[in-house]
Amino acid sequence: MKKSNRKVMIAVLVLVTSVGFLIYRGFAETSVYYMTVGELKTSVLGQKIGPTQAVRVGGLVIDGSTSYNQRDLELRFSLKDENNPHETIDAVYMGAKPDAFEPDIEALLEGTYDRARNLFQAETLMVKCPSKYESETKQDDKQEVGK
Repeated sequence: MKKSNRKVMIAVLVLVTSVGFLIYRGFAETSVYYMTVGELKTSVLGQKIGPTQAVRVGGLVIDGSTSYNQRDLELRFSLKDENNPHETIDAVYMGAKPDAFEPDIEALLEGTYDRARNLFQAETLMVKCPSKYESETKQDDKQEVGK
């Protein structure tokens, strides 16, 4: 192999290795676990989540747990596990309260969990749209299936 070909091969190898490393680091830093409230509190993987590690958690908003400070845009509430309602966590979200946010609605939070305080500090809050937004034909189909 010529000396110039060898240099090109080494340069390509270094470039491919560098790009591969950057892709790997990007996925490692941005990947986030998704768990239910129960999994976050009781599973082996949930126990390993540290207070600075990002995680997504989903659950139902507990009726009567919501407190919203509109001036400071601070929303405090509690979530319960759909399958095990005794498993709950408290959550704080700094931002505008979503219009569809209400008791017993499914919420998805992304942020960090402080196990010692049982407090989830949410950076992102998403709520599942209630069924009142479904089309009437879809509602009619459900009624006919139930007949």
